[in-house]
Amino acid sequence: MRKALLFVVAVFTMALSFEVSAQQRVITGTVISEEDGLGLPGATVLVKGTTVGTTTDLDGNYSISVPAGSDVLIFSFVGLKASEVSIGSRSVVNVTLTVDAAQLSEVVVTAIGIEREKKALGYAVTSVSNDQLENRPETDVARVLQGKVPGVNITSTNGMSGSGTNMVIRGYSSATGSNQPLFVVDGVPFNTSTNAQNGFTTGGATTSSRFLDIDPNNIESMSVLKGLSATVLYGDQGRNGVILITTKSGATKRKAAEVTINQSVFTNEAASLPTYGQEYGNGFQQAPGFFFSNFGPRMDTGLLINHPYASSSVAAVREAFPQFWVDGKVGGTPVKYEYKAYKDPSEIFFRQGLVSNTSVQVAGGGDKTGFNASFSYTDEEGFVPGNNLVKYNFGLGMNSAVTDKLSINSSFTFAITDLESPPANASYGSGSDIPSVFGHVLFTPRSVDLENLPYENPVDKSSVYFRGGNDITNPNWLVRYYKNTSDVKRFFNSTSLNYDFNDNFSMTYRLGLDTYSELQEILYNKGGATSDLATRNGYYRTVNINNTVWNQDLILNWKKDLSEKIGMSALLGANSRFDSYIQSGVASQGQLAFGLFRHSNFSQSSSNDAYSGGTLNYGVDERRYGVYTNVTLDYSDYLFLNLSARNDWTSTVEAENRSILYPGGSLSFIPTTAFDWKSATVNDLKFRLGYGTSAGYPSPYNTRNVLAQSARAFDVGGAVTTTHSVSNTLGNPNLTPELHGELEFGVEGVMFNNKLRFDVSLFDKSTRDLITQAPIDPATGFTSTAINIGKIRTRGAEFQATVTPVSTASGFEWNSTINWSTYRTEVVELGGGLEEVIIAGFSNDVANFAIPGQPFNVIKGTGFDRDPATGQPIILSNGLHKPTNELVVLGDPNPAWTGSFINSFTYKGFTLSAMMEYRHKGVIYSNTVTATLARGVTKDPEADREMTFIMPGVRQDGTNADGTPRYIPNDRQISAADYFFSGYQGATDEPNVFDGSMVRLREVSLAYNLPNSLMAKTPFKRASFAVSGTNLWFLALNFPPNMNFDTDVLGTGVGNGLGFDFVTGPSSRRLGGTLTLTF
Repeated sequence: MRKALLFVVAVFTMALSFEVSAQQRVITGTVISEEDGLGLPGATVLVKGTTVGTTTDLDGNYSISVPAGSDVLIFSFVGLKASEVSIGSRSVVNVTLTVDAAQLSEVVVTAIGIEREKKALGYAVTSVSNDQLENRPETDVARVLQGKVPGVNITSTNGMSGSGTNMVIRGYSSATGSNQPLFVVDGVPFNTSTNAQNGFTTGGATTSSRFLDIDPNNIESMSVLKGLSATVLYGDQGRNGVILITTKSGATKRKAAEVTINQSVFTNEAASLPTYGQEYGNGFQQAPGFFFSNFGPRMDTGLLINHPYASSSVAAVREAFPQFWVDGKVGGTPVKYEYKAYKDPSEIFFRQGLVSNTSVQVAGGGDKTGFNASFSYTDEEGFVPGNNLVKYNFGLGMNSAVTDKLSINSSFTFAITDLESPPANASYGSGSDIPSVFGHVLFTPRSVDLENLPYENPVDKSSVYFRGGNDITNPNWLVRYYKNTSDVKRFFNSTSLNYDFNDNFSMTYRLGLDTYSELQEILYNKGGATSDLATRNGYYRTVNINNTVWNQDLILNWKKDLSEKIGMSALLGANSRFDSYIQSGVASQGQLAFGLFRHSNFSQSSSNDAYSGGTLNYGVDERRYGVYTNVTLDYSDYLFLNLSARNDWTSTVEAENRSILYPGGSLSFIPTTAFDWKSATVNDLKFRLGYGTSAGYPSPYNTRNVLAQSARAFDVGGAVTTTHSVSNTLGNPNLTPELHGELEFGVEGVMFNNKLRFDVSLFDKSTRDLITQAPIDPATGFTSTAINIGKIRTRGAEFQATVTPVSTASGFEWNSTINWSTYRTEVVELGGGLEEVIIAGFSNDVANFAIPGQPFNVIKGTGFDRDPATGQPIILSNGLHKPTNELVVLGDPNPAWTGSFINSFTYKGFTLSAMMEYRHKGVIYSNTVTATLARGVTKDPEADREMTFIMPGVRQDGTNADGTPRYIPNDRQISAADYFFSGYQGATDEPNVFDGSMVRLREVSLAYNLPNSLMAKTPFKRASFAVSGTNLWFLALNFPPNMNFDTDVLGTGVGNGLGFDFVTGPSSRRLGGTLTLTF
């Protein structure tokens, strides 16, 4: 009986096992990415029509039990085309997922780090992939972006290594506040200030924008949010647009174990130096002389003149060089000096620097944990002697699924950035009181032997140079004995905890810390030839800066399908941000021992800067709290309504003005889905409409009267002076934030079987309650106060199109991208009795202005007085222009439009790409060009400087019957020296203004990826090499010949100024190659 029972049980168990086996089967396989041919970790595998699913491991492998009756697997991954595959009789199913070419299905990162399909967005977002950013000649991530995103204008201060970069998205929205966008790295705000201690006239042109600390090779992806409807969730911080950066350390995508090594080497040279003349030399009015002018006689006559050092009017110079006197007898007969063309500055002063970058990326992990570690070392030589940049970047990122519901993602970055540079400062072609390397070298007369003339006095090491009064600092002396330095150590962390309560509800807590210390030093030895006393006697300034940002976000996410056609997602979050800035500094004058920089080696010390007069010791704390929400409704996957709002409370205004609500909303409609319009011609089409708001809070302490305390204002001879003074700015307790609003309309489409993708945006942005400084009667004890006045408005359009004209079966593909944008920012009104407001520049001379009815930043200066009847310039009896009595509008520096044209050609592993840029109009006020012409050092255009010249215009010839002046065409003849020197550097600013239209070859690269068949025979997975260059060719279409001028310059430094070149320095040209190995 027992045996029979066991037999029955055994038979039943076998039958049951057979039935279960028949009901389900196990399918295994690998999901591969078309992009690199490797296994795709984290891909979703789902049995169609069921809830059975799994994800691939780090190598892209999967295993899934398929119920009976099911025969289709759905494979999907963010950003790739989903694929449905029939199983049939197979037990192993491998699949390759391809890139989703349909732009409307692309997944992009939006505000607060939310990933969304682009079709659901009612606002413009531009994504930039890491292959457009890494291994580029530029180490500044902002400059790498130039030309790649429509509506984003990027301008360099100059081409020196480590110099500042200005970035403006969709025009200007504030006159006194910052117009720079917010950088968010791995979900955390990233401070990008320059920490400049001085303005552009007092040595502030060498400071860096702190996004220089970001390693471009460690960027996984970048998204640019342009309009206010896209940035509402960031509140006032996002008013100027947002740059969202996801680092490889902060990416949540787990990767297979691999190590990638990059080695790049590039040359770095000055790109925009003038073409120097070879015919005429130092002097004036065709006579030789040791002036800072090049209007002397011809240099090919064999002329010999007395040596400039023996001819110096300064006894200390004459007596220091007996070798320049016959038989060494000082005061006797000077030795003769050849009056000929010596090597120009482009040959013997500017150098070809080298830029070297070594980076290592290590990725790996297990099924539930992934990591990415990176190291990068950059050694960059500038094209100016003494300009060097060294960067170390360390990154570590980890992501872990602790449980099925809890995951952790954390990224750490440590950066060391060391910069040294000779001083750069606003100059006018004859040097500058405060040192500027470019103001002393660009206009060196052609008969001056800059290469071999001694640059220092052997007695006291002071500067010596050719000019009779020795009142110009020798450039070779300057780059050796004047130096500005910046040493930055920065730590950045972003840590997120994510908890999924269920499939529809999750919570994220993110903690971010961005903190760095910076030591800025000015080290100017005594002995420079300048009228500025502090500089001439030696100046040493140290400033220690500590900047910290703590940021916290708590976010609740919920999503649910309300019906078969209606889906809904909601977000509720809270944000806390605390900014702390503390700096302490000491400025010392009167150097005792040459070359020694310790404050104890100087006779006077102070806590105030000698150039600006401002205190070097202060701190600023700023706190902000915000709550925000976002709700998205989806109807049948073709109509999306997005509603957002944020309320901020900030500490920079009084309590009654601290709370502001920013609402926003957008609508996205896809008619091709709604009406089933899809065809081979129109694949996808989307219309979008969005409106967003924001605010611009004033900088701290504008609402209160501030007491400036200096316990050590100055220390002279052991006597310490202490000062306490009330600021000249009157606090305004009624000051409120500037209010911003923007309406945006756009059309996006995909056509011709995904061969054409385009995105068009129109926007209208306005700012009211503009904050500006208004003058008040000094009798009150104050000179100005901040008030809310006026309104500015920006209207513009953007266009981006990507097309694939050719794609063949043999593997050849040609892709083109066109970027185009235009905007006009106009001052609508100013209140408070103000007729104009200075934005940047000089308070009593040429500057950017805000004037009602005029474009924002219009340039005003001294113009030509003109004949009212004909508009012709009036010429005075000396043959030169008559200046206006008041400042007049000289031009609009805003370009009418800008565009870029990017082409790439791919064939059998080779990729050739090039980017052209064009800027249309927008005036440039250039002291470099006019000073070069005025000094006469460049190659002459088609003109004979030995002939006389007639200035175009009219001259007065008596009076008319009604007593008004009668004008006739000018016929007064003047010399070439007067025409250029006095005409361009005379009493007027108008000759300095030029049309800034320009065409440029921004980037060129040729890359080759070695084939997999070859790699299989090596220890490497992948290998590639590339040669590339930036700024290889450009042409300013309306500048004088032989200037070689580059309009990518910003003489007023990082800020709100535009269109000025105050001998700021040439741009950079870089060329080199990169080798990449992965194993």
